[in-house]
Amino acid sequence: MTVHVARQPIFNRKEQTVAYELLYRDSDGKHPGTSINGDEATIEVLANSLLNIGLDKLSRGKQVYINFTENLLLQHFPEILPAEKIVIELLEEIETTAGIKAACKELKAKGYTLALDDFLLRDENKELIQYADIIKVDFLNTTKAERGKMKRDMAGLPLIWLAEKVETREHLQEALDEGFFFAEPTIISAKSIPQFSGRYFVILHEVMSSEPNVYKIAKLIEADLSLSYKLLKLLNRTVFIQRKKIKTIHQAIMLIGLDELKKWLFVMMFSSSDSMCSEEVIRVSLVRAKTLELLALCYLHDEPSSLFFLLGMLSMIDVFIHKPIEVLLQDLPVDEKIKEALLFEDGTLFQLLHLIVEMERGHWTAVSEISHEMQMEERVLLACYQDAFQWADMIIKTEAGLDYI
Repeated sequence: MTVHVARQPIFNRKEQTVAYELLYRDSDGKHPGTSINGDEATIEVLANSLLNIGLDKLSRGKQVYINFTENLLLQHFPEILPAEKIVIELLEEIETTAGIKAACKELKAKGYTLALDDFLLRDENKELIQYADIIKVDFLNTTKAERGKMKRDMAGLPLIWLAEKVETREHLQEALDEGFFFAEPTIISAKSIPQFSGRYFVILHEVMSSEPNVYKIAKLIEADLSLSYKLLKLLNRTVFIQRKKIKTIHQAIMLIGLDELKKWLFVMMFSSSDSMCSEEVIRVSLVRAKTLELLALCYLHDEPSSLFFLLGMLSMIDVFIHKPIEVLLQDLPVDEKIKEALLFEDGTLFQLLHLIVEMERGHWTAVSEISHEMQMEERVLLACYQDAFQWADMIIKTEAGLDYI
């Protein structure tokens, strides 16, 4: 059996990534609990992902949230992993038996962190609170009144509150006001990016115009020494490293073409060291863009792959600049297909973007349905997604080090 793993970042109130939750499924695109024994699913995830890939590589040195079944808890299975590396999630269906209470007490004594998943305070589960460090609350399946009552009833306890399925601005504001951590990357807010309304905006506008002038573009980039330096270094150290070294901006444009230049300008803009965006939001944008590009190269040959890359980068532009996306797109000569996808949620581009977003959220049934409808093999989809993660990490590390070369 093959088990595939996705990660969902967990943010603190400062929008910093503090951990990752593992979201997994079987090779048929279903949550393992619907098709195989839950014990086997967790064991396969640990064997295939944590042990083969490496825990630090998977989590980038942060804690990893992992679901454990009642049976695995009773068998002391979490103890094969370092206590400081994992958060043990107790699913809501686990009954509060004497055996479970004893297992939780022993895990706590050994320094493990315990989280109660999808928690809603009831008489039958209140005894587990004494062992918990983290309370995870589903904002879609609980009311504001229920959440408020829980926090009042457990006031004074040394607990971290983690909000899940925070999918509206109102939920986000409530989570922040009430001191919740949260696990929903698509609604993170950030300060405006000064470069976007300045030099990047001017350059992108010229590059994306119907009749771009290569010489004008080169001059605009060359007028900014920092941008010129970083762009040349980034290109020389990444995809073009095997080619002849690029020495001038004009040479770079002629060698890579305007479509590629658009891609790299967006990468530079979003990952610029003086932007105020969290690294995880940058990573999500890059992963979306690269996954869409790779899938387009595999399946969608009627459009340039760069179109799909730009769709991914633009899909979170409103999160970066904290302005409505319809306002932002008015100021860029963006392809109508991208506007159709982002503004009207219609067309092939939107369908493909929706597929990637469902993967981010671990909605495996929807992923299976959409990929089947689009006639895409799930093994190819997952391979592209994994390659995109590695590429995004490389880009972020490269960009972070450019100032020190």
